[in-house]
Amino acid sequence: MLYAILKVIYLIGLRVFFRKQEVHNQGLLPQQGPLLIVANHPNTFMDPVVIAAQLKQPAYFIAKGTVFGSRFRNWMLRKMHLIPIHRREDNPDQPISNEEAFAASFKALAQKKTLLIFPEGNSFNERRLRKIKTGAARIALSAEATARLGVQILPVGLNYTAPTRFRSSVFVNVGQPISVAAYMDAYAADGTAAVLALTEEIRHRLEHLIINTPTEEEDELARLIEGLYKEELLANAPKATHEQEFLLTKGIVKSIHYFSQTQPERIAALQQRIKAYSRQLQRLHLHDALLGQGKRVVLQQSILSLLYLVAGLPVYAFGLLHNYVPYILPAKVARAATHEEEWYAPIMLTVGIFTFPLAYALSLWLCSEVLHPSLVVLLLYGLSLPASGFFALHYWHKLVHTQEHLALLRLFFQRQPLVNRLLHQRQAIRETLEQGRLEYLQERQKPVS
Repeated sequence: MLYAILKVIYLIGLRVFFRKQEVHNQGLLPQQGPLLIVANHPNTFMDPVVIAAQLKQPAYFIAKGTVFGSRFRNWMLRKMHLIPIHRREDNPDQPISNEEAFAASFKALAQKKTLLIFPEGNSFNERRLRKIKTGAARIALSAEATARLGVQILPVGLNYTAPTRFRSSVFVNVGQPISVAAYMDAYAADGTAAVLALTEEIRHRLEHLIINTPTEEEDELARLIEGLYKEELLANAPKATHEQEFLLTKGIVKSIHYFSQTQPERIAALQQRIKAYSRQLQRLHLHDALLGQGKRVVLQQSILSLLYLVAGLPVYAFGLLHNYVPYILPAKVARAATHEEEWYAPIMLTVGIFTFPLAYALSLWLCSEVLHPSLVVLLLYGLSLPASGFFALHYWHKLVHTQEHLALLRLFFQRQPLVNRLLHQRQAIRETLEQGRLEYLQERQKPVS
């Protein structure tokens, strides 16, 4: 019962927190087990919530034993379908036993339930896959060997545009399932080798489902190129979906890795040029996409934006009055509770689930007590609270963009030579990126000898 209630609450919370949720290959999600879902782990508690929200059946979560503690917490977490597993790094001086966790996992699979496990073991806010632990493979192979249940392993890749930011997006990339029965002969012959082989297959599948940058330096360059060049590449697409953006970023990452291996000096020079250009834009409070627009377009957009800001100011003030406190509190609590960015989003989501309903309830009560409106007016007022909150957020972004437009207009009229130099740098970088893209595509098309 607790799991079902929490799932409904978090489903609503996810719709508010994320601007866009997209699931690729949703038809591959089975509606019953025995199923073991394995996923990357970039965003702590947010990750199981996002995956469980896509499932019709309840999920059981393999969680590190350190989240368990008091008798009440143990009871509550088990009601939420968490199964504790102990890791040597959590208690290096104590013997580790996971017999209870394995028994609970086997029982769940035997009852055709769905288990969710993050085989990296820890959560890392990075666009790469850490070393995969063998626990998922061991559980699946042992369960299948015990009762021939027909266990399947389903790899799922989680890709966040900005894991810690409100109104960002998430792309859930579901892969083809792995039949554990196919490993049974190998498991009977050499259990250790079969576990390692299945673990390697899980790693291989997950790497294809996520943005996987080999190093921090390559990830930094990939993000810079995305910011400068991605919109231009997507402009030719009839409709830019999250899947297309994902594939495009994968292509950028692969091309960077290729040139890093074959022409490292070229990559280093490109990174230096892009960084210098980006630093200039930051100092001037500009974005690359805005710089690419002409003076006339910027002027027209500035006028329209100013008219919008003037007309929408009363609604913005109304939305800000009713939504600022419940909006800002989750971020304040998250930053006070932890310095680990991986925990910001789930804490913000959880706190926001309480702050917004409480703030709205208080507003409705005050309105009812002070103004004594009719039921219809009170209902309309209640509906206006979240609507005005979204409008206030959009208004704020429009205000920031308008400030950038006005800053660029000042440069057009006061420092035209500087704008010309930036435009020249911009064009030169784009030509370099386009040349590299064509070379990489030609290299990929060469026959393998």
